[in-house]
Formats: sequence, C-alpha cells, structure tokens
Amino acid sequence: MCLRELFLLVFLLVPLGAPAAPPDSQAVLNMLDYVSVEYPEFVRDGQVLDQEEYAEQVEFSSRVRDLVGAMPAGARHTDLVNQAEELVGLIADKAQAQHVVALARKLQAGLVTEYQIVVAPRRAPDPAEGAQLYASNCGSCHGAQGRGNGPAAAGLDPAPTDFTDVARASARSVFGLYNTISLGVTGTSMPAFAQMTDAQRWALAFHVASFSNDPAQVRDGEAAWRAGEGRKAFPGLAQAVTVTPLEARSSGPRNDAVLAYLRAHPQALTAHAGSPLDFSLSALAHSIQAVRAGRHDDAYRLAVTAYLEGFELAEPGLASRDPDLLARTEQAMMTYRNAVHAGAPAGEIEAAYVRAVDALQLARTALAASALSPAAGFAGSIVIILREGLEAILVLAAMAAFLVKTGRREEMRWLHAGWIGALLLGAVTWAVSSTIIRISGAQREVTEGVTALLSAGVLLYVGFWLHSKSNARRWSMFIRDRMAGAGADTRFGARAALGIALVAFLAVYREVFETVLFYQALWAQAAGAGRNAILFGLAAGVVGLLVMAWLIIRLSVHLPLGLFFGASSLLLAVMAVVFAGQGIAALQEAGKLPLHPLDFPAVPMLGIYPNLQGIGLQLALIVVIVGGWYLVREQSRKT
Repeated sequence: MCLRELFLLVFLLVPLGAPAAPPDSQAVLNMLDYVSVEYPEFVRDGQVLDQEEYAEQVEFSSRVRDLVGAMPAGARHTDLVNQAEELVGLIADKAQAQHVVALARKLQAGLVTEYQIVVAPRRAPDPAEGAQLYASNCGSCHGAQGRGNGPAAAGLDPAPTDFTDVARASARSVFGLYNTISLGVTGTSMPAFAQMTDAQRWALAFHVASFSNDPAQVRDGEAAWRAGEGRKAFPGLAQAVTVTPLEARSSGPRNDAVLAYLRAHPQALTAHAGSPLDFSLSALAHSIQAVRAGRHDDAYRLAVTAYLEGFELAEPGLASRDPDLLARTEQAMMTYRNAVHAGAPAGEIEAAYVRAVDALQLARTALAASALSPAAGFAGSIVIILREGLEAILVLAAMAAFLVKTGRREEMRWLHAGWIGALLLGAVTWAVSSTIIRISGAQREVTEGVTALLSAGVLLYVGFWLHSKSNARRWSMFIRDRMAGAGADTRFGARAALGIALVAFLAVYREVFETVLFYQALWAQAAGAGRNAILFGLAAGVVGLLVMAWLIIRLSVHLPLGLFFGASSLLLAVMAVVFAGQGIAALQEAGKLPLHPLDFPAVPMLGIYPNLQGIGLQLALIVVIVGGWYLVREQSRKT
C-alpha cells in the first residue's frame, strides 16, 4: 500500500456521501424550468410572438437533449432521452404551450427520480435572511417590490423579470428560482450567485417566490393548513419547492393557497415534519400510492427512504423502550420493501404495507408516550457508542498490541494518525453534508457499506500476514531478512506503516456517520435531565472502550509470540467476516443490492443478517480463510 494509493482511497471515500447526480443535471433542470415558464409567453396557437426568444427555446431544448443523452445509463435513461427528443420536436413544430410545459415538467421529474438529484433545502429557509439578501443583491435591478423596475433596470436588455406577474409566477417553482440564482441566465444581466451558500440561495428563492402572493390568499392558505388541508400534497420541503402554483391548483381546491402560505412561511413544514416515524409513515403512504399507480421503481425507492431517513433515526430511542417492537417494526418494513422489489401480487404488497404501518404506529405511540427518561437516555447513549465503537476498538487494540509485542512502538504514530484522520475526515464530511451537500440515508449506507467491504479485504490480508508469522522461527527469519536488507530496501517500512494507518482509518471512518446521526436523533427525543443522561452515557461508553483497548494490549503482551500472532490473525479474520456481512446489509438497506431472506436468526453484532447474499459472502470468506490458513501451515512445515 503506497502513499498514492492511500490518498486515492481517501479521495474515493469522501464523494460516496455526495449526490450521485451527473454534473450537468442542475443546468438541465434549470433549462427545462426556463422552457416551462417562457415558452407559453412567446409561442401561441402555433405562432411565434418573439423570434429571438423562440430561438432560445429551440437552443435550450437541443442542449437538454444532448446533455440528457450524455448522462449515465440507468433504468429509465432511454425513456428520458426519448422525452428530450420529443420536446425538441414539439418546440420545432410550435406545439401548443400546455403540451410543451407538461412534457418539460415530466422530463424534469424523471431526471430528479432517476439520478437522485437533490431538489430541496436541508432545512426551512429564514424569510428574514431572504429579504435581506434580496435588498442587497437584487433590488437594484428587480426593484424593492420585485416589479423589475429597480434603478439599475433602465437600459437592460432583456429587462429584469417582474416577479409580481402572476401568470408567469404560476408556472415557476421555487426550485426553478433557486437554479436561476445558482447558475444565472446566459445572455442576460442575471449573474450566478455562486458566492452565496446553498442555504442563502434557498432563502433568496423563497423570498422571490413570495412576491406574487396575494396576502388574502396567504391567509386563506394558513387557515387551510391549520385545518389539515394540503398535508398530503406537501408532506415536506421537496414538494413545496418543486410544485408550481398552477400544479397545486389542479391537485386540490385550496392547495394553491396552501402553497402560497408555505412559500411565505416555510417553517410551517418543519413544524409539521414531526418525528422520524412520522416521516416513515408519510413516505410509506407515498410508496403504496406509487404501487397502486404501477410505478414499482418509485415505490421501492420511497420504501427504502422511509426506513433510512425515518425509522433508522428512531432506533436508539425505541431500543431503550421496547427492543421487541423495534425488531418487529424493522422486519415489517423489510418485508414490505422485499414485496415491492420482487413485484409480488398486489394483495401481498397491500398486506405487508398494513403490517408495516401498524408496527410504525405502535412504535410512534411508544416514543410519544413521554420524553425520553434519563435512564432510557443513558441506556440508549451507551448502547450507541459501544455498538458503533466496539468493532473499531477491537481492531485498533489488536494492531496496537501487535506493535507493542513486536517492539515497534515507534510505528504507533501511524496507528494514531489513521484513527485521528478518520475522526477528522468524518467530522469534515458531516459538516459539509449539513451545510453544502445533502447526504441522504441511502448515500450514508452506501458509504458505510463500501467502507465495510474495503475494511474486510484489508483485515483479511493483514490476518493472513500475521498467521504466516505465527511460527516463531519464521518470524525470526523475517526480522533477520528485513534487518539485513534495511540499508538497500526501505519500502517495507513505509508500506507497513501506511498499511497500519489504513487499517485504523477504515475501522473508524465507517462508524462516524451513523454515530453522529444516532446521537442527533436521541438528543431530539430527550429534554432536561434526559439530555444530561445522554452525555453521561456517551462518557461512560468512551471510558468502557478505552478500558477494553487497554486490557487487550496489556494481556496480549504476556502471550507467547506464536500464540499472539495466531490469536491476532483469528481476531482480524473474524472481524473481516463481520464487516463483510455488515457491508452487504448496508448496501441492501440502501437498495443497491438484492435481498433474499432466509429463515435464520439475525445477530447484527456478528454481521449476521438472515439473507442469502450476506450469509453467502460470509461463508465464502470462511472457506477462503480456512483454506488460506491450511496453505500457510503447509508452507511453514516445508521451511
């Protein structure tokens, strides 16, 4: 393992948390939004009202077709390419505006689904911040009231947009405004505000969207929202930013008024978001609707989201209250996901959906009964840190004991560099995901799954190396050979040191995301003394891990050299099998690998999950380990 390979691995790991969308996806969505809004203004009844603007529509649609065609192949890529080609044809034929707009919006939605493009802010924007940003950056051109008549507007061609134009605003989404603010508009005086943070651009987009609101309509929307109307149409920020007022009007009697209210007061959506289990129930409801509409791919994606973005965050609190209910709910949600993924008969999917909803409602009742008690907070906290840190501390302690036992204490700095670097990179990655890039639950599981599988491979290699040195005579020969060749060849020292750092890095990095996420969810469920108990549980868990590491190192020093190497290689081999099972499970939870259940008990601490893929890989690794150890032993006898 050379330095270049180590840095390449770190470089590859970080983007796992980033959105999987192609680089030009935001530009494509922006052009489609532009077509949706502008085409009806310049083409009516087959007649071009403005030749220059119409030429832009032709140019943009052609560019969309080319960019969509260049996007990575996927399940729906061919359909998206055909839709883009159809859009080019409609605009070339000067088709009716409603057909062009409908197709552009359909293509936009298809791209968002296919490439998991993030189309919503991570949290509700601050209206006051949006107003301040508008006054300092936009008012000079668009005017204080958004009418396009600011002091700098004179002489601009084309003129700045009038945001109070209700007809045009009805066809524009907040997401479209956000894209325009982010990317600018080529050929106009509208610049890209790349210097703003993502949160600032969303706040500005919401403020601009509110210029076309009628105050009476906003009040009507507030009354409707408080009465429970519009909740299905707008379960979260994603719907509020992607739906246009025109689309909202056609989806429900007062949904356009509700949308106007939510644009002016986006915090209302955050207040409605409720607990993670509320999110799971909402996502499952949308999933079963997709099943009934024949959109099984969307239904499966929503079922995965319901688990990763909702239920998984509530697991620590539920585990401290009712572990049996936790297991039943997890099983019910998995059964529903598998039924959807396998295309089971409609009746079977509906029955699985009902069982999952019933279990989630019981779990929600258990969590809502009262705030998390101090005892439950302490128990949940210590379980999280011990569960997430135990595997890492076993690996780190084994490697530390190896360095101490073999008289290579000076290499401990590489071990420390590995785990400290993992913590720092994990903190940076989490901070970036909280402010710049949205990391979904699926992406988090992919990161954990891939890292776990890489860890399994590295541990397997290190375990074989240790086993090959378990014979004292072979170890003595190895040291003598290296000492004799030290002056001529120093590669082993550097490679071994980097290998130690890599093992430590992988063992720790894979746990960072989930640990922070679980503590955030647990913290949200507690209050007062319960939060203090969470901190005490965290401290107790850290102390427990440190004591465990000290004991492993201390006891290992007194073991005979051969027994130490044998025990260490066995431990690392076991951890490789555990990590392999956990890696497969994480990728399955993210919907990246198939899952065929088996009638077998689950033992998560050992990476044992009752499915054919995970257990199959673990059995294959056990065969490789046993066979490898046999070959090493035979070679030892011959030398």
